[in-house]
Amino acid sequence: MIKINICICDDDKKIHNVLKNEISEYRNVLSEIEITSFFSAEDLIEKYKENISFDIIFLDIEMSGLNGIDAAKEIRKFDSKTIIIFISSHPNYVFESFEVEALHFIVKPISETEFKNVFSRAISKYTSINSTLSLKWQNEIYNIKIASIIYIEAYKRHVTVYTEKEKFEAVGKLSDMLKILESHGFIRTHQGFLVNMDFIKRFDVSDVVLFNNQKVMLSVRKRSEAMQRFNDYLMRKKW
Repeated sequence: MIKINICICDDDKKIHNVLKNEISEYRNVLSEIEITSFFSAEDLIEKYKENISFDIIFLDIEMSGLNGIDAAKEIRKFDSKTIIIFISSHPNYVFESFEVEALHFIVKPISETEFKNVFSRAISKYTSINSTLSLKWQNEIYNIKIASIIYIEAYKRHVTVYTEKEKFEAVGKLSDMLKILESHGFIRTHQGFLVNMDFIKRFDVSDVVLFNNQKVMLSVRKRSEAMQRFNDYLMRKKW
């Protein structure tokens, strides 16, 4: 069961009621739901400035004052992991929503079927973001957020896990790691490397270049499959 903090930001009270009713249908899936309502983007941004964040945000685009697109850009300065779902009566904003990596764009009036599809995806993404990997090394056990892992290097039965802030040594095999991490967006680029596709910047001839400009080995045998998987991943991110 999942505990989740949800924010609804829309200047239309009816939309708040519709979304709250739809979300309530998931109480058998979620152990605890906390819903916070805002009727202006400015009030939402103030919470982030106070170091209060949300797991999922339903964000209207056309509001008086700060609009939803600009509000999302501000939110991204504080939190790159918040799941943003735009809602609007005007589908022409859909392409602007790509800039802030929104999960989806729901057109008003809100369809029950579309809401269920989108919210189920949001829960799956939230679960993925907060999933952990357990590692054992010299009588110590570490639980590491999978989303923070950049890549994993392996030699025989020893692995080194590199995260955004530190690295961890552990006993294990890369093939076993792949079984756990493949559904979280990891690909095998070489016999000795797994890479989180969220951190890939580009593919070179014999390396994968990460956003921090670090390079991870890319074998000839793995290149075609890895590039195809990455292309599929980029297409899924658009919706």
